[in-house]
Amino acid sequence: MDAKSILITKVWLTIIGVMHLLMGVIVNYMENGSEDNLAGFGFFAMISFYLLYVAFMTAGQVQARLAVIFCGPVVVWFVVCMMMDLSLFGAPVAPMPEAVLPLVLWGMPALCGILDWNMDESAPATEA
Repeated sequence: MDAKSILITKVWLTIIGVMHLLMGVIVNYMENGSEDNLAGFGFFAMISFYLLYVAFMTAGQVQARLAVIFCGPVVVWFVVCMMMDLSLFGAPVAPMPEAVLPLVLWGMPALCGILDWNMDESAPATEA
């Protein structure tokens, strides 16, 4: 197995879209949700749907660039939150070592997108 076989943008966008919806939205709403922060959780759910749209409705260079645009800033946001010890809905955003999993999950689509940023559109796309 070579490195290129795990660097498939569509797979990582699907993983982060589903994980963000389940763990980032549904589980957090069940633990910390109220009418006061329902709009915030709705916004987080919308992000998951955008990620799944990019995964299934785009391909090639467009998909790669959108993966970088959507996922790259989230990685930076996690790092800033970790450095500033920020909290969201009363819970720390990125406490270490718990922040490693979200950093990897958000970082992989961004990395795949960076590697495929200038991909040749005439070349056959690698599918999972």
